[in-house]
Amino acid sequence: MSENETTASKLRQEQIERYWAGDLARRSYFYRKQRKAILERCRRIAVVGASADPHSPIFVSTEKLLGMGLEIVPVFPGRESLLGVRCYAKLIDVPGKLDIVQVYPGEGVDFEQLAREAVAKNIHTFWMEPGAGASREVEEILLHGGVQLVEYENLETEYLKHLPFSAAAAPPRKDRKASKVRERMSKNPEKVKPDDGLKDAIWKMEHGHFRHLPVVDEREKLIGMLSDRDIRLIRPSLAFTGKDDAAVQLWSISVQQAAVFEPISVKPDTTLREAAELMLRWHVGGLPVVDDHEKVVGMITYTDLLREFIGREDNH
Repeated sequence: MSENETTASKLRQEQIERYWAGDLARRSYFYRKQRKAILERCRRIAVVGASADPHSPIFVSTEKLLGMGLEIVPVFPGRESLLGVRCYAKLIDVPGKLDIVQVYPGEGVDFEQLAREAVAKNIHTFWMEPGAGASREVEEILLHGGVQLVEYENLETEYLKHLPFSAAAAPPRKDRKASKVRERMSKNPEKVKPDDGLKDAIWKMEHGHFRHLPVVDEREKLIGMLSDRDIRLIRPSLAFTGKDDAAVQLWSISVQQAAVFEPISVKPDTTLREAAELMLRWHVGGLPVVDDHEKVVGMITYTDLLREFIGREDNH
């Protein structure tokens, strides 16, 4: 193979990898919206495969869900109560409407029967914790019964991500000395709208020397975020098109084609520690700061957090 052929092959491989990276980002966004929609309306949860051992991860996770204000109903044959909550021998025995049945892996769990009972009770979501994959039979039972299946995700983690138990919407901590986002954020950041051209957004980033742009609607309310990574994923590749053609294609792309919508945000009174935890949890480098009306008042980035850390070190 000649050097030119090797270079072309390498460029094609790079383009394929970029495509799949973009596809993964789009699917991750879809799943995130799907999870959020489920958890926002699901508050009563039946737990199958719970543990009575207070040191076990399952017991601790169940305790945390209770602490979030969720109603937990243990399905625990042979036991009267768990964490002060009445237990039931079978899912079908639980009175009233259930939103989610959370299933942990374990011996003696008849997943097919459990799926049938979930359908009979018109449960919204059949949530299988990591280690408890669904068989084809279980998938078919749930599909035909109109019950949504979620696999390989931890319910506690997803609630922490998506619902206002997180730092973004939690009331300020009692520790008044904790540094707040308002002390380090960049105020009144540049913004873009969905119909703006991507070329204009790139110009703002390059001239403002920043990597994130909040996307707002006609009322200036936050609806999305655009990062330099989003732009790299959608930008035409020079490996497959000429420079002039790539520029023309770029002019035709709008912000809404590249941005991520329904982003995580924080309030000015969120602590810097909480903002850092959200960035780590969601693998993002910046968070929009919004007021009580969801209007953007600032941006907080990992570099702002580093400046705070360096400032503390200098003061010691």
